[in-house]
Amino acid sequence: MNTIKMSVVWIIFGFVMCIVLLRTSYGVQVRPWLLSELNPQDNQTSVEPTPAKPQDATPMPQSTLTATTVPPTATNTPQPTMTPTPTTYVVKVEAVEQSVRSASRLITYESVMDVIVTYSDEDKLPVWDNGQLFVMEGVYTVGASFDLALMNVTVNDANKISVVLPAPRLEAPAIDANKTRYRFYKGGLKYLFRESDQAAYTARAQIDGQEKAQKRACEIKLLDKAAEEAQYVIKDLVLNIDPRINSRDVTVSIPVASCSN
Repeated sequence: MNTIKMSVVWIIFGFVMCIVLLRTSYGVQVRPWLLSELNPQDNQTSVEPTPAKPQDATPMPQSTLTATTVPPTATNTPQPTMTPTPTTYVVKVEAVEQSVRSASRLITYESVMDVIVTYSDEDKLPVWDNGQLFVMEGVYTVGASFDLALMNVTVNDANKISVVLPAPRLEAPAIDANKTRYRFYKGGLKYLFRESDQAAYTARAQIDGQEKAQKRACEIKLLDKAAEEAQYVIKDLVLNIDPRINSRDVTVSIPVASCSN
């Protein structure tokens, strides 16, 4: 009996001491441990039950991952540049001659000359004392041309073209009847000559006017201008035969002309 009483006393004493211990600073550190010991179920991790897999279920096939090979980027390989072989061509002499002769008027150089021809009666002076006076104000066109029958054309194996023309020559001056004016005087006054006198003076004045126009053409070097112009024209005519003809391969030669010939 005494043993039971002593056990009860010690239990009560231990309980009291626990309460006192828990109220101290040490109890603050021990209290979480005691609580975890008193509630062991709180520390157990709850595990969800796994539903049973039906036996009759057909397993789904798993898709197999296949690696896709990325094709390499195409690289443009530079191709060598092909140089075309120049087409062989031949320039014929006949083609050059025909081209130049077809444009014969293009190589004719012309100039317009104003000429004044005056006649007076030198036996009767002064003019107003029964003197006669004739004045022609003439307009002439003087041309310089080439005799293409004497043209010489040669073409060598390298298609070097040579055109040789004769020296240019002056053509007979042509009078412009619409622009030429005649004046007749007698005794210092404007007078209507007899038709025979008018015809004689007019014919004589036109011939003298041609000589003056031709002389004027030589003074202004009309023949040299015609030769220079012909070189450009003929060269263009030859180049138009074939676009492959090079300008450096065309030579036009014209001798120096003289008005004395």
